[in-house]
Amino acid sequence: MNWKFWKKPPDQNGGKAAKTPKSAKPKALPQAIGRIMVVSMQLDPDMVWGLKYLSQRMEGKKNAENFRIFNPGKAINAGVAVKDWSSLDNRPELILYSGSYDKNSGSIDFG
Repeated sequence: MNWKFWKKPPDQNGGKAAKTPKSAKPKALPQAIGRIMVVSMQLDPDMVWGLKYLSQRMEGKKNAENFRIFNPGKAINAGVAVKDWSSLDNRPELILYSGSYDKNSGSIDFG
């Protein structure tokens, strides 16, 4: 019987599990991104603030993340339950905008 249940057995990576970038659940747009979409891109504010935001931390950068912006109403109509970043991998037509966002410098790149 293994009494040291808190210790994990080593795997193929020399005892260290491979880290995957953490992806978050859908949330409201950050103020900085929403502001750029309304002011610079001149999009309808009501439409912009109804969109949802998915993020995934960039490897090697603590405060930088990749993002995807989608319309939750269109996702529901398409029968897609968006729970995390990978939910939209097979449905790129639902992604309205994507890019990267650095929280420290405030730089936002739509790509």
